[in-house]
Amino acid sequence: MKDTANHAFAIPAYGQSPHLGECIESILGQSMGTPQILLGTSTPSLYLEEVASRYGLTLLVNTRKSNIASDWNFVMEASDAHFLTIAHQDDLYDPGYLAAMVGLAKQYPDFVLAYSDYREHTSAGPRDETINLKIKRLLCERAFQRSPSISSARKKRRLLSLGNPICCPSVMLNRLAAPQFVFTESLKSNLDWDAWLRLAEQPGEYLYCRERLLSKRVHPQSETSVTIASRVRQNEDRLMFERFWPVPVAMLLSTVYSLGYIANKPS
Repeated sequence: MKDTANHAFAIPAYGQSPHLGECIESILGQSMGTPQILLGTSTPSLYLEEVASRYGLTLLVNTRKSNIASDWNFVMEASDAHFLTIAHQDDLYDPGYLAAMVGLAKQYPDFVLAYSDYREHTSAGPRDETINLKIKRLLCERAFQRSPSISSARKKRRLLSLGNPICCPSVMLNRLAAPQFVFTESLKSNLDWDAWLRLAEQPGEYLYCRERLLSKRVHPQSETSVTIASRVRQNEDRLMFERFWPVPVAMLLSTVYSLGYIANKPS
């Protein structure tokens, strides 16, 4: 593996995020070298053109019918890199993120998905130990049991059966292991949970790095906050739980799971 040569960060960009430049700079600041960055949008604007120009990037425009999954698929398809991270425009990567992910890939070359632990941050500062984060870490340890890898479909489903503990922008996909993979465009919120569940049925390990290599921004305008407020998230949660459990259990789990949304408030 030629380090950064086989890896790309794809950033779907929207509107005029004041944090987009910080996200790009955190990617450019990776300790193992300058990776490929793809900047895509379905809402082209002078602002995004100026950001792209500032960092020497080409702004790729998705002209297809647009939703989140369509935009994610668009930037993913624009790269021929073997390994891909879909970066969210408001989040920040630790300088050691790429080195840690590539290191795991070298140890387990047949992996299908690798991800890291993460922290949150708001305008008030970083949050490392919220109840939500602690629960997600417990779900990961329940499945991985001190190992960095799991390979059976049963264990991968177990990881996802009580909720989605995998932080999407921390994920590095192995596109060689799943060359036909795309996100489901009918979903608005849980397209990542759905994706990890579908990939769980395919051969290849799930890899978990316990280092907190991503800082996820929590703010009222984030897509997560918007889907929670509109109840789209709650409805899709119930549908996801029904893929693991009988309907009454799924309804109970989705109700309990929704209590974690309180932690998504910026303060």
